[in-house]
Amino acid sequence: DSWHGIAGQSPAMAAVRQQVARVAPTEASVFIEGESGVGKELVAAAIHTESGRSGPFVALNCGAVPEDLLTSQLFGHVKGSFTGAYRDKQGKLELADGGTLFLDEVGEMTLRMQGLLLRFLETGELQKVGADRSRTTVNIRVIAATNRNLRELIAQQAFREDLFYRLNVIHLLVPPLRERRTDIPDLVQRFLHRTTASGHYAMRALSPEAMDALTKYSWPGNVRELQNLVERLVVTCQREVAQPDDLPPEIRLLPFGAYRPRRERRRTVSDE
Repeated sequence: DSWHGIAGQSPAMAAVRQQVARVAPTEASVFIEGESGVGKELVAAAIHTESGRSGPFVALNCGAVPEDLLTSQLFGHVKGSFTGAYRDKQGKLELADGGTLFLDEVGEMTLRMQGLLLRFLETGELQKVGADRSRTTVNIRVIAATNRNLRELIAQQAFREDLFYRLNVIHLLVPPLRERRTDIPDLVQRFLHRTTASGHYAMRALSPEAMDALTKYSWPGNVRELQNLVERLVVTCQREVAQPDDLPPEIRLLPFGAYRPRRERRRTVSDE
């Protein structure tokens, strides 16, 4: 069963749920660290839901928006402030008033954008692009996330240390799927049920051998990769119970190769 969409009964995910329940009622900024695809936005949304804040949960992927548009996306703009600005537009900060703003991939922000964000966090002043006055009535909680190592970026002078400490009041680490393999069967069943419910498909289950192969795979794309695989299997598999030969080569070959020895092997550069 899942809690606010956060599935998995492993000790690692139980610890994440406990941390979310503990920090949600506070007003502190939260910094979520984890590899791509582990479910950082789900954790952020759970914090918002448990916080009881009356405003909305608003998400912005900082890595998916060019810098010139990111300023407008974050702070909004006034009509005529640049070519194409045909009307006033609210930014994510204003839209999240009374609620939570989730800044995903905050490590992709340029130093200039980091400075603008830090100024807002320190002063509460919200100035739209092209506006000559600031508005100071926005009440939001900021949750930031990244799959980058911000301490390394700080050492390279690519991320502001003062912004990091402003965002990193409470630190949450979402573990990768390979560190909670016992969650894989539950996740597979969840994605299988969700996908088969949306159409008429032949496949309804995985054989024990196929499931064993999935639990031994390293999942570099984490939960998102597993979800995509299950959806692809449901669409392409022509039999009711999927077998190992229905799986992609990199997964189905593992039980006969790298994972035949039961002892843990040393990590290599290719693993990273």
